[in-house]
Amino acid sequence: MPARHTLHFSIFVEMNKDYRKRMILLMAVSLLFRSTMAVLTELGNDEVYYWTYALFPDWSHFDHPPMLGWIIQLFTCNLRWDSSFALRLPSLVLGTLNTWLIYRLGNLLKGPKTGWYSALLYTGSLYAAIIAGTFVMPDTPLSTFYLAALYSFFKAFGLDADGKEETVPVHFLWAGLFTGMAMLSKYSGIFLWVGAMLYVMFYRRKTLKEPWLWAGMTASLLLFLPVLIWNLSGDMSSFAFHSERISFWGEGLKPFYFLREVSGLFLYNNPVNVFLMIWSLFHYTRHRRQKGDRMLPLERGAFRMIMTQSVPIIALFLFFSLFRETLPHWSAPGFYSLILLAAAVADHTDLRWPVTLSPAILAVVVLLSLVQIRTGFIPLREVAPHGEVSPEDPSRELGRFDFTLDMYGWTQLGNHFKQLKTKQETLYLESGGRQGMPPGSAILATRWFPGAHIDYYVARPAGTVVKTTGPLQRTHKYEQITRKRGGIAPKEPLYYIESSRFPENLSGSVPLDTFFVQRSGKPVIRYVVHRISDIADFRAE
Repeated sequence: MPARHTLHFSIFVEMNKDYRKRMILLMAVSLLFRSTMAVLTELGNDEVYYWTYALFPDWSHFDHPPMLGWIIQLFTCNLRWDSSFALRLPSLVLGTLNTWLIYRLGNLLKGPKTGWYSALLYTGSLYAAIIAGTFVMPDTPLSTFYLAALYSFFKAFGLDADGKEETVPVHFLWAGLFTGMAMLSKYSGIFLWVGAMLYVMFYRRKTLKEPWLWAGMTASLLLFLPVLIWNLSGDMSSFAFHSERISFWGEGLKPFYFLREVSGLFLYNNPVNVFLMIWSLFHYTRHRRQKGDRMLPLERGAFRMIMTQSVPIIALFLFFSLFRETLPHWSAPGFYSLILLAAAVADHTDLRWPVTLSPAILAVVVLLSLVQIRTGFIPLREVAPHGEVSPEDPSRELGRFDFTLDMYGWTQLGNHFKQLKTKQETLYLESGGRQGMPPGSAILATRWFPGAHIDYYVARPAGTVVKTTGPLQRTHKYEQITRKRGGIAPKEPLYYIESSRFPENLSGSVPLDTFFVQRSGKPVIRYVVHRISDIADFRAE
């Protein structure tokens, strides 16, 4: 080998080693940071609900496909290790793996420096690092399989740093398998195929003749087939539920929803990341017009693939937000490919400061959030004439507008209820059933939220269960769970826990006890535990 090429090869190897060391350090620091968040906070509303996916596994669920439940079962040994940290362990592990995957993608498209920048921007994303990388959500396995499928699609189309665009057909099969698993995680995984087929139809029609492409699509369909059968054969169709959530006919324009979606996209994906993505798009197109294709920050084929993998999912949910309430994380996977573009352009222009600023900003935001959850140093109340205090009942709406309480105080409530339940059962036995509550009495809830929180933190430690009553749109999977738990018999004695965060007008119940959750020495939520003697007489409005 000539000396010139030997030197070039040795430098390339050393650069790779250098970036590998950086990646190991980044992943270790990120894992430690996220693990701290996982240990010091209780499970959020959605997280405790997804615990039921592992508790009652199925081929699909009312809200989402089954992958998350299987992942939880795998990491917790079928819930033998059942703690909040154990439930979040899949996110911590897969979130760390995702950082390596995004590095590999950036390295594939341009080189190790782009891979490093991609990893930094990914680590700076609230959605990627916290929502999907710390909390136990369907987005956790979705992100892993989404990134793995993107890597396989880029390999299949030959879209790497050399710019030859030579198809490697067998990777279509891997792309299909990973896309199928992404679809088993969340329905938005289908956008991987949407993006790939748009790229084929606009730029690589000859690929339609490739058998491996169709083999990959078949693999995705076969993996997703049980979900299709489950939805078509049951009365809890997840398809119907989600189609109603995004239906926009006759709704009229809702500019506020659109503005909230746009602001949410900036927040979830980190404003630094989003501005860098927008700037990268302008820089790329301007650079192409001025200097042609020879000096582009990224190969043209890779850029086109990035666009087809990002624009459809982002544009579609932005469109829906004009008419209906949407959530920013629905379209967040579309920003993964834009991270690659931003990293490539930042590499090309040697623009490091915003890239390194991104994870620093997220670290500050998360630390402040953690302190807020634990201490409540910022009083969060509704800015309106009517606040949390009423003359008749000063604690009626205590904590109602503090959303950080979603992840605080549940263990306190569980410990108190366990003591109350023991006293009520003792009284029942000593009075011959004339007073108190029968042993094993269930707790009634009228919604999946906060029913799942009560189920996990209150009922489970006390040796009982939660049952729900109400329409399917409010109870979700708990309608099925209640049936499996024997339903609610007429005149069955039940507990009901009323929260000041969700004030209600109750009838048909008798108060048994009042408990205040304390934070920093101050009461932040009031709970009133009720007894229900006959479900037919009970109302909660």
